[in-house]
This record gives sequence, structure tokens and C-alpha cells, in this order.
Amino acid sequence: MTIDLPLLCATVATLAVCFYVLLDGFDLGVGGLLLTVSEDLRSQMMETIEPTWDANETWLIMVGITLFAAFPGAYRVILPALYLPLIVMLGTLGFRGVSFEFRGQPGSRVHLWDRAFSWGSTVAALCQGIVVGSALAGIRVENGRFAGSPVDFLRPYPIFMGVVWLSGYLTLGASWIVFRTAGPLRDLALRQLRVLIPIFGALGVLAVGFSTAAQPGIGSRWGSAGSWLMVLVLGFVIMLCPRYRSLGRRSDAVPFVYVVLAFLFGLTWLVIIVYPNIVPFRVSLWDAAARTGSQTFLLVGISCVMPAVLAYNAYAYYVFRGKVTSHEP
Repeated sequence: MTIDLPLLCATVATLAVCFYVLLDGFDLGVGGLLLTVSEDLRSQMMETIEPTWDANETWLIMVGITLFAAFPGAYRVILPALYLPLIVMLGTLGFRGVSFEFRGQPGSRVHLWDRAFSWGSTVAALCQGIVVGSALAGIRVENGRFAGSPVDFLRPYPIFMGVVWLSGYLTLGASWIVFRTAGPLRDLALRQLRVLIPIFGALGVLAVGFSTAAQPGIGSRWGSAGSWLMVLVLGFVIMLCPRYRSLGRRSDAVPFVYVVLAFLFGLTWLVIIVYPNIVPFRVSLWDAAARTGSQTFLLVGISCVMPAVLAYNAYAYYVFRGKVTSHEP
């Protein structure tokens, strides 16, 4: 049986994207919510992500390596098209790391580093949504290369997707705080979640509705896979609406689990819309793929690295499980 290496590499990249969005998404959301609480609660929020936040970003590196090594035809289109939002995103992610470390130093001006961490998280989340929205709206390609302007991302749909992505991360972050904390911070996060869940749900549905106007190719996908896409949209809504009504009445893990499931429905919708392309509606997986040797080398490396990263993530979350009650920085 012949193995479809481009499809296998794309599957690896998709899994890495999902792990990144779900794992780094909640700590970006926590960062985005940091300034909405009083200073005496911020350290407790930071403690919920401190042991794992840097490891979460490993998945983003894996996405970049897979794109570069397995799909150079897509890499040379996507990078120049989205260079500005990508470089801002990477810069703010790095700045978050600096502010996280400096806020814990003796004598540091904690309130300033809290602001830096929060704004860095917010801008990074917005940039990720803009990247997704720009790709869906379409990248101009001629002869296998980017043929547009570096500011093409400044269009209504990509900007709107940035807001949708940010609202999703904030919802994920608030549900994580409910899951991992107790006392006043947990109660505050529950109140925030009651506001964020309907906002995220409404924006997510609007993003689906506006997508056909932004990209005619999406309308064609609805024609060929409309029943599956509708099931995913309904699944997204169902995961959010009933949980909104039962907030605070069941286990504190329930909101986080269902928001994660809502994200998975949304990400699956994106995959079905884009497939079989890697540059949406412009370049297919097979047209952008590297030579067989490069893909094989990548997959051998990924088969060694991915289980190790998964094991490390699982162990870290297991060791640092439970409620965070300390307020000490």
C-alpha cells in the first residue's frame, strides 16, 4: 500500500495546530483577562499557567517546522503574505516570556509587567485570528508565489476573525481559571464566563456566515460538504449554549471541557473547508509538497519528538493538577 506522505505530513501539522490552539489558547486567554481582576488576584491567575505555558508553545514551533520542511511551496506563499501579523505575533509571544520572568523578580514593578503580559497575550491572539482570516479570505498567488501586498491582511474579514479568535481564547482562559482556582477568583471567572460564552458563540456563528461572502470558494465547499459543515456548526453551538445555563452547578472542569469541545468543532470545520488545499483555494497539499526524502526525514523526526512532547505535557499537567489557592507571586 502506498503511503500518501503529503497527506500524512498535513495530518501531523493539523494535530500540532490543534494542540497549540487548545493548550496555548487558554494561557493567552488568562493573559488577556489579567487586567480585569484586582492586583491581589493576578498572581493566583499567573500560577495556574506558570508550570506549563512555555511548553505549550512547542506546538507552534512544530507547525512552523512541518510547513517549512514538508510544504515549501506553501511556505514561500504564506510567509510573505502574512509576514507582518506573524512577526508581531512572534514578537508579542517573546515579550510575554520576558514579562513573565521579570514580574517574579524581587523589587520588580509587577503592575507594569502585568500590563505587558496582558497586552502581549491580547495582541498575539488577535494576530492568530487575523492569520486564519487572511488565509480563508484568500491569498493572491501567481506562478506558485505570493502576488499580493504585505498589507492585504488589513481587510474586514481577517480583522473580524481576529476578534473572534480573541473572544474564543478569553472564553477558554476564563473556563481554565474556573477549573484551576477557588474562592473569589473562581467566582469572578464564572461571572466573566457568563458574558464571554454567548459572545464567543455569536461571533463564531457570524464568522461562518460571513465566510462565504469573504471567499466564494467556501460557498462551493458548502455545496459539496454542507451536511457535515452544518453538523459541526450545530455541535459548536450545542457545546456552548447548555453549558452557559449550568455554569457553577456542576464540576468546575465541565465548562473547560465543553469550551475545548467547541473549539474542536470549529477547528474541524476549518479543516474541512480548507482540504485538500494548504494555501486555501490556491495551492493543494500535493502541489506544495517537498520531495519524498524531505517528507520522510521530517516524519521520522516527528515520530520521535511528538510522543516525547505529549508525554512531557501530560506529565506536567498531572504533576501540577488541582486548585491553585496561593496568592504569592
